[in-house]
Amino acid sequence: MDYSTMIHKQLIFLNENQPDRQHLFRAVAEKLQAAGYVKKTYEAALNRREDEFPTGIVFPEISVMLPHADPEHVIKPFMAIVKNAQPVRVLQMGYNEPEDATAMFFLGITDSSQQVGLLQIFMDLLQNQDFVAKFKATNDRDAMYQLFVDTFEAQTTGVLKIGRAVQQECRDRS
Repeated sequence: MDYSTMIHKQLIFLNENQPDRQHLFRAVAEKLQAAGYVKKTYEAALNRREDEFPTGIVFPEISVMLPHADPEHVIKPFMAIVKNAQPVRVLQMGYNEPEDATAMFFLGITDSSQQVGLLQIFMDLLQNQDFVAKFKATNDRDAMYQLFVDTFEAQTTGVLKIGRAVQQECRDRS
């Protein structure tokens, strides 16, 4: 899947100033619902899922959160890119240890089979020092949009090239 199609300029929020996770989730859910990306049930589903399966991740250069709800609460696929002015206390994925995150990537997935691939791309990107430095330095919506579209298109192109090479190699061997 070309995940770059999930990136929408109107879903880039670089100036949030919410005091905690619940307020942040409410603010983002309201914007997503107003834009037609999620159902009314999204905010509650987002909080429920985060309570059960925390999505905070600490990388060497950045601490982030990858919140998402089950597909039945999402109308159309999206990625909401959020920077909060103050750190938000969240729990780390798999460890349930507290961390403070200022970057959040809300993932709206309508096909659950696409979730693992998208999460893997984020894991790779957030370990890339150049990408993280660009992300941290970018405070303009248009520039952030371009950074993500270019990066995700490059990721997708790379995966497709590898896939075609493997297919060709298999044909050559048979």
